[in-house]
Amino acid sequence: MVFKKDIGSKGFLKKTSSGQRRDSEEANRFMQYTVICSAGALNMLFFGILNMVSGNMSLGILVITCCISLIFGWILVYLKKAEQGVYRLNTILFTILMIYLVYLGGEEHSKLLWVYITPSVMYFLLGKTEGSIGISSFLLFIGLYFLMQDEIPGGHLYGKAFAGRVMLTLCIISIITYFYENLRHRYRNQMEQKNEELKAENSQRRQVEKSLRESEERYRAIYQHAAEGILLISFSGKIVECNPQIQRMLGYREEQLLDKDIHSLFKAEDLIQQPSQLEELKNGKTVFIERRLKTSRGTYLQCEQSGKRISDRFIILIYRDITERKIAEEALEKANHMLQRLAVQDGLTGIPNRRKFDETINSEWYRMQRDKTKLGIILCDIDFFKQYNDHYGHQKGDECLKKVAKALSASVHRPSDLVARYGGEEFVVLLPDTTVDGCMIIAEKMRVSIEKLAIEHIRSKVSSTLTMSFGVAALVPEGEFNPDLILAPADKALYRAKANGRNMICSGEE
Repeated sequence: MVFKKDIGSKGFLKKTSSGQRRDSEEANRFMQYTVICSAGALNMLFFGILNMVSGNMSLGILVITCCISLIFGWILVYLKKAEQGVYRLNTILFTILMIYLVYLGGEEHSKLLWVYITPSVMYFLLGKTEGSIGISSFLLFIGLYFLMQDEIPGGHLYGKAFAGRVMLTLCIISIITYFYENLRHRYRNQMEQKNEELKAENSQRRQVEKSLRESEERYRAIYQHAAEGILLISFSGKIVECNPQIQRMLGYREEQLLDKDIHSLFKAEDLIQQPSQLEELKNGKTVFIERRLKTSRGTYLQCEQSGKRISDRFIILIYRDITERKIAEEALEKANHMLQRLAVQDGLTGIPNRRKFDETINSEWYRMQRDKTKLGIILCDIDFFKQYNDHYGHQKGDECLKKVAKALSASVHRPSDLVARYGGEEFVVLLPDTTVDGCMIIAEKMRVSIEKLAIEHIRSKVSSTLTMSFGVAALVPEGEFNPDLILAPADKALYRAKANGRNMICSGEE
């Protein structure tokens, strides 16, 4: 809408005040429109009926149509339906009527009066921008008619002097109306701006006063109702003031704490490890440490202490009970250790999992590379384990995996040796500083230990008891870590062991 653009172009009010100005502008415009409608509708009705009675049916119908349009438009604006469209339509119809009046002619002043009020109607309804465009167009049409009236059939012929006076009067009225509207808008904007500034200033002053009152009340309440214990001490370390919370924390009455040396509340051995920071506090340094404070029962309370000099005479010490937090931190640390252990442990067998193996082989790779010694590996797989699961069930299969994992782990004894579950029924053994022959010996030991378990396996095509196949490989690591260099030969060896009849050991060097 035009008047919204005019207001928005000022750009010096906030959004909230801009909204209020728009509401005010709409109310003013509606009031002006109501006055124009009231006066115009009555005059148009009278003028239309008069023309129809006198036989001028075309003019009478046009005037009556404009009157009905004016009334209908007012109803729409009242209902807040297409206000700007109504203003524009009514202005266009009114302008056409005025041009028609000029065309009909007559130098009596009653008709000219309607023509002369056209600029005011346009400015009141359309605003400065569209109003100026409308008035310019209206003046252009009237001027063209006066210049070309001899060529237009049926129109009234005006004298040049009269036409000049009419155009001059219309121009003067248009200029006066424009400046009036401009001054009115400027004055209203200035007044609204000042009102908004006064409101903002008053609001800000009230807010500042409210903030000051709240600050005073807040700081007054903090000392008495703070969750932390607060002590005010002198530069010599004497307690000058204490809030109720520190009294409840330590179990002392106020008179028992006043004039007491703050150091007498600290545990003696803590003062040896963390000497008094009184000098740092006096020099303006903020101190934040943990202290144990002696209670009236003789026990010590674990607290966080923060201290700060607040004047040339006093230091404030704030204490927060962290006993429960310390207990929680210890429990959390234990839980983290447990989680770390579970993260690298196979949930079923209890031995290290694939993740642990991947981490270990990485570190051992570079260690063996540095020592220029061989890194050995054994891949082992339970023979016909799927058939075992299908026949005996998954619960028996899980018990079988646990027994196998335990037997394999019992076959190695060095701290650096690692037995891990590689996936499903497959296990891997990492043997640092071990040759292929050494890996073969360990693998044979494991194969025999599995046979000694004597786990029944009637679906096995190798033996009536559970057996395992083994693939062995070893190398001296070189270059960047690449586990495939050692895992691939061991895997191929395991494949050969299975292809050659299972329950045997094959080496990657074969």
